[in-house]
Amino acid sequence: MKTTLQPLRGIRVLSLALNLPGPAAVMRLAAMGARCTKFEPLGSAGGSADPMAQYRPHAYQTMHQGVRIVAADLKQASGQKKLHALMAKTDVLITSFRPSALKKLGMDPAQLGKAYPTLIQVSVIGSPPPHAEDPGHDLTYMAECGLVDGVALPASLFADMGGSLMVCETVLKALMWRMQKKGKGQHHQVALSDAAAYLGLPRTWGLTTADGSVDRKS
Repeated sequence: MKTTLQPLRGIRVLSLALNLPGPAAVMRLAAMGARCTKFEPLGSAGGSADPMAQYRPHAYQTMHQGVRIVAADLKQASGQKKLHALMAKTDVLITSFRPSALKKLGMDPAQLGKAYPTLIQVSVIGSPPPHAEDPGHDLTYMAECGLVDGVALPASLFADMGGSLMVCETVLKALMWRMQKKGKGQHHQVALSDAAAYLGLPRTWGLTTADGSVDRKS
């Protein structure tokens, strides 16, 4: 993904997000000029521990072009030391863990905000509070919005991809806000269920139902 516009040149992005929404967002942020680093768990035989690298390696490679990969175990002191050394030089941190998992990893947003006052934190979650701890999947979020038709798989993972766009939007807004507030960081949550709900608005409004105005034969 190439673009001549690179408004994020000089911005340093650190991502701990695995699978699809986070890496897809990082791919777009890198295309806008951001200097991106991906922090991954230790994989076997020197490979990536990101599940996407296992079941769709070509997709993983596409999303990580130009992204620096750092692997370490966050449950070890050496891994924590490596992570915090990176965060000290980071503008934007992207995660995709449940809030309780972030705390277990020593990455509670409030604590990180105190340790790194200029850090912008973007947490990708399944559903907004009070359901941020609930397990979910792209298909369940789409089904809730009427975007799953029968037993056929949808043409794309709309909640995940829509969520990645919302992450990019959030990063851009947060950087603008930080500039206006003279360097003050903040924490934001991006819920994949919200992304699905937004993409499903035309159906919610009745535009794409069987008797809707868009599908109506005239």
